[in-house]
Formats: sequence, structure tokens, C-alpha cells
Amino acid sequence: MSWDPNQGGQVPQQPTPSPNPYETPASPTPPPANPYQPPANPYGPGPQPSTNPYGYGQPAANPYMPPTSYGWQPGTYPPPVTATPLPLGQAVRELPNQYLRVASHPSAETFVQELGKASWDIVWVQLLGFAALFAIITFFTRLATSALLVSILPSLYTSLVASANVASSLLSSLIYFVSLIGGFFLLQGLIHLLAKAFSGQGTFLQQCYSGMLSYGPVLTILLACSIIGIIPFVNILALVVELIAGIYGIVLLVFATMASQRLQGGPASAAVLIPIGGLMVLACCGILGLVALIAATLRASY
Repeated sequence: MSWDPNQGGQVPQQPTPSPNPYETPASPTPPPANPYQPPANPYGPGPQPSTNPYGYGQPAANPYMPPTSYGWQPGTYPPPVTATPLPLGQAVRELPNQYLRVASHPSAETFVQELGKASWDIVWVQLLGFAALFAIITFFTRLATSALLVSILPSLYTSLVASANVASSLLSSLIYFVSLIGGFFLLQGLIHLLAKAFSGQGTFLQQCYSGMLSYGPVLTILLACSIIGIIPFVNILALVVELIAGIYGIVLLVFATMASQRLQGGPASAAVLIPIGGLMVLACCGILGLVALIAATLRASY
């Protein structure tokens, strides 16, 4: 019998449907965690690569990167040099320390550290000073070596030969003085031109300044050898030391050219060795020509 809403009484209850036996029951608890899941790192992320503490946040340089002859990264040149010339008095006082650094630490980096002090006044002071010292030593050395000849001559010719020796010694000193200055600029000019041919980037002032720094220690040794070379049996040792110093001076000049012209070792060596070899060949040819001329003159006289 249907139920009429206008009539009183209770609302008939609807029958409760039976649960579906094939339905998956809801789980009252969450499923267990996967036992094979890797656990989270309790210490947080690993340390990041350290930066250079002295490079203002820049990454540290690779310690395994092979350095070039300059010490910078491969394929690069030394950084541009900022010109900060010293006053002449201070520059002269610093010359012994500069010579010591260049001689004891022969490298392009050593010359690069000195290039900012380049100026013509200190170049001329060094060049004129060494030329004057060599001229003076040459004068007295020639007088000392000719003193024995004067002593064995008769008294009639002593004054004449002594005057001739003084004149010849003065002429030799003057020639030495001029040739040392002219030879320096000739050699540095040829090196500078060849370095430019190899894409060198330095100035002639930087080339002369670094070249004079490489000459300084060598010329100091040569001066000492010239003084002690007067002593008998010591002059042989002095000649050996002079030869070693000359070879070492060429090595220093190569490093000076690398620094001043910003060249690698191969082009810098070529720029230095080609002019030196050419000048040595010309000097040998000149000496041989002079000997041949003297021999021909003596042969004609007899």
C-alpha cells in the first residue's frame, strides 16, 4: 500500500542496499612506505665548488692547467703594462736590485714586472755609464800592457813610444765608447724590427729598457773580468767567465724580448739570434778582410 503524505504517521524506511562484495574496501590507514626507496640525505646538499678567496668571487684557477712560458693560460699573452716610470734618482738606486732579480730569476714574468718603469733617461744613464767605464778600463789596460814594451826600449825612444801609446789608448777608448752605444741601438733596432715581423706588440722604448736590464748583470761581470784580466794566468779564467756570461746574456735577452714584445719563446729566440748571428758573421768577415789587407801590404813592401 502506498503512503499518502496528507496522512499522518511515520515515513516508511527505505531498504538499505547490501554492500558490493567485489568492491575494494577503503583503507583506514595510508599504505606503508616503499622499503626500497633511497632515504633522503640527512646532511643536505653537498658542498659547492670553492671560489678563489683572493679573486673576489671568481672561481679558482685549474691547478692542473699546464702553464705557458709566461705563467698565464695557454694561448694568451701577458697583460698590458701600465707605465709608471720612477724618478731618475730612485730608478738608479733600484738598478742593483733589478739586476739581481733578472739574473737570479730569468723568465719573461720577471721582465714584465719591470716594464712599467721604462723611460729613456734610465736607459741612457745605464748605457752611458757602462760605456764610460769600459772606455776607462780599456785605456788603462792598454797602458798597462804596453808598459813592458816601453821599459825595454832605449831611453831615446821611450818618450816617443809612451806618447804614441797614450794616443792609441785614448783612440781605442773612444772607439770602444762609441761602438758600445752604437752597437746597442743597432742590435735592439734589428731585434725590434724582426719582432714586429713576428707580430710583436711592444714599443722600441720597452725593447731598449728590457734589453738594457738584460745587459746590466752581464756587463757588470765583464767589467770585473776586464780588471782582473790584467793579472797573469788569471786572464784565462776571466776569458772563460766572459764566455759564459755572454751566453747567459743572450738567454736573458730572449726573455726580455718575450716580455717587451709579448712573443712566445720561438719567435723571440729567432728575433734575437738572427741579428746576433748576422753581426758575428759580419765581424768575422771584417776581421778576415783586415788581416788579408795587412798581409797584402806586408807582402808588397817586401
